[in-house]
Amino acid sequence: MRANRPRPPLRRELFIYLAVVLLYAGVSRGGGPFREGLALSHGRSLLDLERFLHIDVERTLNAWLVPRGALSVVANYDYAFTYVVTSFGLLILLYLRKSPWYRWARSSFALINLIGISIFAIFPAAPPRLLPGEGFVDTVTAGGTFGSWGSPLTADANHLAAMPSLHVAWALWFSVVVSSIFAGRWWVKALCALLVTMTTIVIMATANHYVLDAVGGALVVLVSLGVMTLVTDKPNTKRPRLDPADAFFLHAETVSGDAQHVGGVIVMRDQRDGAAFRTALLSRFRSNLDRMPRFRHRVAEGSFWRRPRWEPAGDIDWDWHLPVKDLRGPDGRPGGQAALEAFVADLQRTPLPRDRPLWRFYTVTGSAAGEVVVVLTVHHVVSDGMATIFTATRLFEPLPDPAGADLPRLGLFKRIGAAVTGIAQLAGDGVATRRLPSGSPRDRDYGMSRVPTALARELAKAYGVRVSDLILSASAGALKRLLPASTGDLRVSVPLTMRSPTDQSAGNVTAAVLMDLPMGPDDEVERLAETARRSGRLRSGTRAMGGRFIIGTATGALPPPLQRWFAQVVYGKRFFEAIVSNMVGPTGAYQLAGGDVHWVHPVVPLAPGAPLAVGIIGWDRCLDIGISADPALGADAHRLAAAMVAVIDELSQRTGAAGARPRTRFSEEFGPFWPVFRDEGIPVRKDVS
Repeated sequence: MRANRPRPPLRRELFIYLAVVLLYAGVSRGGGPFREGLALSHGRSLLDLERFLHIDVERTLNAWLVPRGALSVVANYDYAFTYVVTSFGLLILLYLRKSPWYRWARSSFALINLIGISIFAIFPAAPPRLLPGEGFVDTVTAGGTFGSWGSPLTADANHLAAMPSLHVAWALWFSVVVSSIFAGRWWVKALCALLVTMTTIVIMATANHYVLDAVGGALVVLVSLGVMTLVTDKPNTKRPRLDPADAFFLHAETVSGDAQHVGGVIVMRDQRDGAAFRTALLSRFRSNLDRMPRFRHRVAEGSFWRRPRWEPAGDIDWDWHLPVKDLRGPDGRPGGQAALEAFVADLQRTPLPRDRPLWRFYTVTGSAAGEVVVVLTVHHVVSDGMATIFTATRLFEPLPDPAGADLPRLGLFKRIGAAVTGIAQLAGDGVATRRLPSGSPRDRDYGMSRVPTALARELAKAYGVRVSDLILSASAGALKRLLPASTGDLRVSVPLTMRSPTDQSAGNVTAAVLMDLPMGPDDEVERLAETARRSGRLRSGTRAMGGRFIIGTATGALPPPLQRWFAQVVYGKRFFEAIVSNMVGPTGAYQLAGGDVHWVHPVVPLAPGAPLAVGIIGWDRCLDIGISADPALGADAHRLAAAMVAVIDELSQRTGAAGARPRTRFSEEFGPFWPVFRDEGIPVRKDVS
């Protein structure tokens, strides 16, 4: 959850506060020669309005305080320092204690000040002490208060910023934060109410504010907290809202009807029957469920205006979440890979019900002798593809080490620059130039294949490209072989994880980069070279950071109707035709519920109107491929998976023809894994040696 995020860097926090101070100083010094006259006019208008409303108590309070020397000194110092000490003292304490309340408190405090500064710029107002002829006494200055008006300590202070009263705003903000942290303690709320009351009296008795200024300060706090309520939750909420990036996929499914659950097909060598394996799997779940919090929550859907939230689901219905499926035919023979692929395709057709936690782990037997398969489906709202793999591996023995390299940590200015650049680049990408055929959201097809990792790396090295380039090119080449009339470019969305390998939390921490894959060349070597030339945008990081800001941050400020509209507009056929996702898995030998893990094929859901999704995960010594397709595409997923291997087969042969040492296409480990392409109906080039 967000409450568990690490403490933000001190340098970034200081920059935020400094930026607000500089903005305040700029407003104080701006306005030109007419600003003072305008402020006096506004101050007079505020006092006249109070007299009309019979609430002008400032003169009475000021006259009462002036002759009371000791009390006046106390009030003067209270006015000068209490609001600063309490507010910044609270922020410093929360930061040093790494409190989950710090981010919420800092953001709300900054917003209060930004709104206040904006009003100062638009509506300068002189305080009562500066109104000539009204008889007010500036007790703070008259009493020689340290840090009073005119001293070097307040040289940059804005003397014409009566409306709203930030003294009241800060005191009220302090009271809200402290009362929220110590919820249920009446004496804390009583002390906070006393602080706000005394601050309100002091600002008027010292002739620095009007009654309406205090009302204005309270309204600023109310507006600021209202905005914060729209954007994020307080840390102590028991029903946290979905993060914007998670809610994005929920809205996409709600609007289009396209099921948005990610998953995997975990193939294991195991001789047990389904019931025995399921019992062992249930034991693993029970012992690890505390480390999988979203697996114990369901989505409480909001109304048209209310945001969806997480809520505890109560007792887990294990019979529903861990079902058993046997794929043997009526004659008792194994159903084979075709039956397994058809079963996975069937799972993709129907969205998961939202009245319970959004996940299921199927124990599947009967696909092949001596094999047990676990087919996992986890809604995208729970996690992205990488987090789903992390979740599954938490059930493994031994627990795998995080895969991949840590993402570089950029400084604040570099992140801002990269995000701004990325947003501009995304805006320039435009919409897809064509549409691949698509049909009903309930029609799905699934296919699997695999390639040795060593072979993919050897080919990438031989051609001077990256393994990811090879995968992207093979995806386009496979579609070209089955749809030979296709020309031009294939617009694909390439999800890029933005989480560290050590970050195994739930939720979506990804961004997608759009890329055009060349469909025109018939020569696979030419296609690979052109793909590699275009793939630089995947490694620049700017588009990913821009997309992450838009999906993961900016949409959080939108009301739910606009969030649903945004998901409908940007996710799917309008901007891309297919998804190609490449994930890094662990290496080594692992067991799941006592079964030896052999293959792990990803399952990537289709985006609305985009009829193709290719998922590849580097699992141990093999690249496991899983393809989801809309049958309306005209190329079924099984043949597409085989065609990807056919493309790599050709590139392997061409590498040998070029004089490099080709890798053997058979081994004891993988067997004759290359499909018999002609039997599959996959076109194979005959002019390669």
